[in-house]
Order: sequence, then structure tokens, then C-alpha cells
Amino acid sequence: MTTLCINPDCPEPDNPDDRDRCQGCGARLILGQRFRPVNLLGQGGFGRTVLAWDEAADPPQRCVIKQIVRSRGSREADLAEAQRLADLGQHPQIPQLIAILDSPRDLCLVQSYVAGRNLEEVLQAEGVFDEQQVRLLLLDLLPVLRFIHQRGIIHRDVKPENILLPELGPPILVDFGAARTAPTAAELERTGTVIGSAGYAAPEQALGKAVPASDLYGLGMTCLHLLTAVHPFDLYSVATDRWVWRDFTPQPVGNALGRVLDRLVARSLRSRYDNADAVMADLAPAGIWRPQSSTATRQKSAHAWRCTQVWQTPGRTVNSLALSPDDRAIATGNSDHAVQLWDRKTGEVLHTFSQRFGVGKGHTDAVTAVAFHSAGTHLLTAGQDGLIKQWDLATYRLQQTLRQPGWQITAIALTPDDKTLLTADVEGRIAVWDVASGQRQFDLRRHAGRVNDLVLSPDGTRLASVGEAATVRLWALPTGQLLHTWTAKAPLRAIALSASAPALITGDKVGRVTRWSLLDFTEQVILEQMQDAVSAIALSPDENWLAIGSRDGTIHLWRWSLAERQRVAVLRHDWAISDLVFTANSNLLISAAGDETMRVWQPECS
Repeated sequence: MTTLCINPDCPEPDNPDDRDRCQGCGARLILGQRFRPVNLLGQGGFGRTVLAWDEAADPPQRCVIKQIVRSRGSREADLAEAQRLADLGQHPQIPQLIAILDSPRDLCLVQSYVAGRNLEEVLQAEGVFDEQQVRLLLLDLLPVLRFIHQRGIIHRDVKPENILLPELGPPILVDFGAARTAPTAAELERTGTVIGSAGYAAPEQALGKAVPASDLYGLGMTCLHLLTAVHPFDLYSVATDRWVWRDFTPQPVGNALGRVLDRLVARSLRSRYDNADAVMADLAPAGIWRPQSSTATRQKSAHAWRCTQVWQTPGRTVNSLALSPDDRAIATGNSDHAVQLWDRKTGEVLHTFSQRFGVGKGHTDAVTAVAFHSAGTHLLTAGQDGLIKQWDLATYRLQQTLRQPGWQITAIALTPDDKTLLTADVEGRIAVWDVASGQRQFDLRRHAGRVNDLVLSPDGTRLASVGEAATVRLWALPTGQLLHTWTAKAPLRAIALSASAPALITGDKVGRVTRWSLLDFTEQVILEQMQDAVSAIALSPDENWLAIGSRDGTIHLWRWSLAERQRVAVLRHDWAISDLVFTANSNLLISAAGDETMRVWQPECS
């Protein structure tokens, strides 16, 4: 390993690793008495980026030094900017600032090292990005730009080379060496320093008047380059004075994303988005997205799944399943009016909540829905008797009973904070309850017929419902505002929600499984046609697996991921599937069916 001298005027910058001073110019090699530069990563007009070792760490850790060669009289301004940048490292998608090294010659920003390829390297290795990848990339990075802009910082060099894809986790925005404080209105009247990369710098930035919208322009140009593999200069027609990027995309881009990209790269500030929130509102009108760790990577091949346990439920059919947060217990709502707690590993029944011959506090009709509190300390149950019951799992005692207006509850959903309970019934009503007080707060606008299933977004701010009237509805919580209604071709029986690739997945009475986009409300795709009605749908917590149960006793298991979305296995019961649930680690699938059994399935290692 050699030690690199970072003196820009050094005639011989490479030195043996046992030297403390440069053999070419005599400058100190170890910066701040701890950082040893070893390799030049990149160089531009504004400075250089160097790979280094932090020898004060135990063991020594790699880090990155951004060397900024300062101009006369800029010391105080550079230091002030560096202190502002230190705050940005609090964001998980921005490298942490380890140290600021000040000298008369330069200012060095030392940041944590991020292993991974930049987007340009991914493009060269794997080819152009598709529309889905670009959408998710935008949704991953726009919150980062919002974060820095809210702190008054403009990056000024957003481009493919400055966006890294680590092996795990969302993209990382790097190289803040060109970043500066957003200008005041008076400062915009004066021409500042021209910083940025050709093709990715917005017109106003090329005039030295960068604003937060200039970063949005750079992100938009990055997306166009990833979609086309063509340099931004070649995507603009001087003859017609417009962008012609659509002529270079190997596959068409949908109108919704196309409009967003056009507005991101609008040359006029009046026509361009002025903040990241406005872009996200157009990209995800449902308000649902979750950063995906595999934005631009290919997924591994799928595994086969096998049944590892069969638990008999003689004399009763399990209508509904729920797993405790720690995966140690399974709750079942049964056709014989009972609720049972099972040991997930052994299949032993731990407790039964029931009412027999008028004795006991259980339900008086079939139990149709069960749900655990987030801490696993309480269980909510509901049934065709129109009652909602809350049980204390430490004492197995009934805590409270609520009555749904009307009768026959079909589904329930509990928000992640355990504060709000949603209940649906056969009359098309969805009631919103305050759990602490047990009071019904209000009802959502009714479906025209029976509501068959409910699903919440991971953050609990969106609710989706399906019913016999063949409608899908999306609601905002806690307000209860109806955001959108879709109409299907047959009564809908089950629903799941994907947050990483925002969509609703529904199954209907005739066996059709449909994906409804939550990024473009006009987009819907038929995933498959099953032999009988769909009776249950479950998406694993990591969103890698989708299980679809049918009345014909089959479970179609799909690999649900960005680059690979296909059916990989068909699992079987002897009778209709009643419910499906994945464990928290997504490694087990538990199914219940009319053959009076529950089964545990797991992937086989390849």
C-alpha cells in the first residue's frame, strides 16, 4: 500500500507507507494525525476525492476525503459551509462527516466510506433502467433532497456518478464538496461561482445562480440518462428547442412518469418543480412508498417451498389467522365460535376463548377476524355476532366488548400505533374506532355491498377495502378521506398492499388476480387467472413473496420483487383456502383451509 500526498503541486505524490512526510515535496502525509490518503478516486475543477484509512479507528476503517482547494479570502465561508454539511450526515442516505481539516492550502471534508457501485457503473454493467426502477429511484432520493433543502443546502452536482447503490439499503447521495447554502433573493441578482457537471447542471446553475430546483433538474437528467444511456446533451433538440428523450428509450415510458420527468428538466424555473414534495405528490398520488433496497439490482433465483407441519383442527374450520409480533403464537378465529392461541413451533393449543351453553365470554357465532396489538399483549377478535372483543393475553381475560352497528363483521384492521381499529361488515360499512375509549368515531363512506377485506399501509396512514360491489377504495387516515375508487369486473374477495412498489393486489370471485398501481391510478395489470374464486392474499413483510389462496385448495406462490415477478410454486390443501399469513422474517407461510387443517410452509435451500 502506498501513501498519497494530496499537495496539488507535488511532483511525486506516491510514497511508501512507512513515510510520514512526502519524499517529493516534504508535506505531511498523515492528515489530522489519523487519516492516511492512499488512492485518488476522482478529480474536477472544484477539488479532488481521495480514498483514505482512518488509523485512529480500531481496526482502521476506510474513509473518503473531499479536498477543496480554496481561493483567496474564502476560508471563513468554506468553514461555515463545512459546519452546515456536518448536520447532513445525520441522514442515513448521506455519508457521515467524520472530520473537517482546515489548512491555508485547502479544506478537507472526511466522510464515511460507502461500498457500492455508482449509477453510471450500474448502467454500463446492466443496461438501461426500466420505468419501475426509475420511479423507485426517484422515490428513494427525493426525500434526501428534501432533507438537505430544508436545511438550506444545495448539492449542486446531482449526477449518476454521485449516487451510490450499496449492497444493502437505499441509494446514497455522495460528494457534497460543491454544496453551498441556498442564495437569498438579493444574491440571486448577482452571478456566483459556476459549479456543476456538464449536462446535469440546470440553466440557472450554469449562470452561477443555483437554487434548490437546480438539484431537481440534476436528478431529472440523471433519470433520463439511465432510461436512455444517452448523454443529456444529445437528448435535447436545438432545432425544435425541446427535449426529445422519448426517441431514445428502448421501451416506452408511461404518460404519468413522462410528465414528471418533463417537469423535472424544464429549462424555465417557472415550469419546473420547485420542491421535492411536489414531485413526490405526483409520483405517488396515493401517498404510499417505502424505500426499496434493490432499486437497481437483480434478484436472486426463487426457492421451492415445502410443507413442514400439518396441524389438525377437527370439527372446526379456521376462518382467520394472525401471528404475534414475536412470531411465537398464532391466533385463529374459528367456525365453531371459538378463538384459539397456538404455539407456532409445536402446534400445541395454548388457550381457547369460547362460550358454550351460554357459559363464557366468547363469541356466539363464527369468528371472522383476529388481530394482535403491536406489543403482543392483547388480542382483538370479531365475528358474525357483530361483536368486537379485546382480550388480555397475560390473564386471558376479556377487557372490553364493542358492538358494530348492524351485524356480521367480515374484517378488521388495527393501526400500527394500536390507537385506531377499523371494522367492516356485510352491509358495506367501515367503522373507525378509538381503541382506548372503545368509542366509534365515525363511519367511512359505504360500499354498495358487503365489504370482504381490509388492508393498511405499513405506516397506518392509508386503508384499502374491497367488496361484493366489485369496488376497490383507498382512504386516508386518520381523516377518513376517500382518495380513489376503482371498479373491477367481478366481486372482490381479498386484498394486499405493496409499499415498496406501490400497488394493491386483489383477487375476485372468478379467480382473477389484479395489480392496481398506486403510482398511476389508471394502470392495472392482470397477474393471473386461477381456477376458482380467490379467497385469501398475503404479502410477506419483506415483500419478496406473494401468496394467493383459492377456493380450489391451491396456493399460488409468487416471487414478488422488482426485477423478478413470477409464480414459482403451487401449494395444496384438500379444500378451499380460508386465510394466509407470513411470519415476520418472511421465512414461513402459514395457511388454513376448509379441510380442517393448518399447514406450515417454508422455502427449501437451493
